Amino acid sequence: MKSCDILYDLCQEFAVISRAKKTELQRQQNALAFSQPNQLYCGDCLTVLDPIANESVDLIYIDPPFYSQRVYENIWNEESERFAFEDRWAGGINHYVNYLTTRINKMHVKLKASGSFYIHLDWHISHYMKIELDKIFGYGNFQAEIIWRRTSAHIDTIGFGHISDSIFFYTKSDRFTWNPQYRPYSEEHLSKSYRHKDPATGKRFMLADLTGAGIRHGETGKAWKKINPTEWNRHWIRPPGELQELDRKGLIYWPKRGGMPRLIKFLSERGQPIDNIWTDIPPVTSQSAERLGYPTQKPVALLERIVEASSNPGDLVLDGFCGCGTTLAAAQKLRRRWIGIDISQTAIRVVERRLQKLGATNYEVHGLVGSIEQLKALNPFEFQNWAINAVYGQHAPRKVADMGIDGFTFLEHHPIQVKQASHVGRPVVDSLVGVLERQKDDKGMIIAFGFTSGAVEEVARLERESKITIQLIKCSDLLEGKIPYKAMA
Repeated sequence: MKSCDILYDLCQEFAVISRAKKTELQRQQNALAFSQPNQLYCGDCLTVLDPIANESVDLIYIDPPFYSQRVYENIWNEESERFAFEDRWAGGINHYVNYLTTRINKMHVKLKASGSFYIHLDWHISHYMKIELDKIFGYGNFQAEIIWRRTSAHIDTIGFGHISDSIFFYTKSDRFTWNPQYRPYSEEHLSKSYRHKDPATGKRFMLADLTGAGIRHGETGKAWKKINPTEWNRHWIRPPGELQELDRKGLIYWPKRGGMPRLIKFLSERGQPIDNIWTDIPPVTSQSAERLGYPTQKPVALLERIVEASSNPGDLVLDGFCGCGTTLAAAQKLRRRWIGIDISQTAIRVVERRLQKLGATNYEVHGLVGSIEQLKALNPFEFQNWAINAVYGQHAPRKVADMGIDGFTFLEHHPIQVKQASHVGRPVVDSLVGVLERQKDDKGMIIAFGFTSGAVEEVARLERESKITIQLIKCSDLLEGKIPYKAMA
């Protein structure tokens, strides 16, 4: 045996061993990953993301509240759990864009270099966010705008009906995970395009052109099998050598009465590759078996397609606005690890019930508070965080020396005061009025365990005589999911 042959055999053997070792290492890593519990957090993803390791997430999908000026109110399958979901951003489009951009910037840091990012938006905001996303991920890392038809019909009094959402797909680099997805061919497509059948195998095939328009003077312009494409003012789509190989494999159809040969293209058993127009996944309706009652619930088939396309078993999937947990359900079913985050206590409880029905046990829940006693036991800063999150507010930049402001209402930016007390009286109301005067504002909020009659009466007088609106929010209402907070323009 020649030395070059020996060297070749050794290289081949080494390659086989390397692949085996790599496969075993991947198996061990997956086993280790699955031994770690998945994570479910109740809180604002802006702060919850902090302890998560940078460049540790393989896939991020988010479906943030839409900028749609709609109000959703719903019963979560239990009479005792009334959940008001308010998708209304009185602060304006710039506030909403800033809110999302701040959080997406932090998610970008957590994403691996090989990771993918999907964001689900509607027509109100998608064009604004596209510009910001290009800045964060880079224009070259924009992969696709997926158009999902979420309903078959929508009657608008003026103009075209809005029946679709946009899902923007970005990657962090050009080295990203990609698993092509397929859908079954429609009968109409089969009967129209794949009319022919191979008599030996019964497989369907279509006939395609072997030539293209125009004369070429290179290899593709030469005669093949005594057929000169130039005479037809055309050229071959493949060089003659490749045509010869296709003919040898029986992939060229020769018309019995002469004429141009055609290329035989057999029907792929995998189906039709999925493009960026998704019309085959119906929305969740009142009749859907998977319906949980969440007002913007997405079908699990939609998330399964995304998870399968942009991750592998054992990969880590994150949803920063997990809502009723559709992303987590898809990840759980497809053997991916997951992290779910949502600011709503009620939403997290719904996710827990959903995971339990799927048989999921290997997960930890963080940030849920179930009773007034637990709230009273929190340290002051933890209680303040809980209260601000419970009304979807924004935290004040400083926890101490905050000039009487613990947070701000979401987007409208009216001051919030949080008191870990059961009998908040008029002095606290007077204090907030002073804050409003300094801020040149006429609206504010106080969150506490309870309020005295003096506080309630003073709030009523202020609104009646001074046009100052102060909302008094009880922690018990927030715990029960009533969320009496309404956006203040």
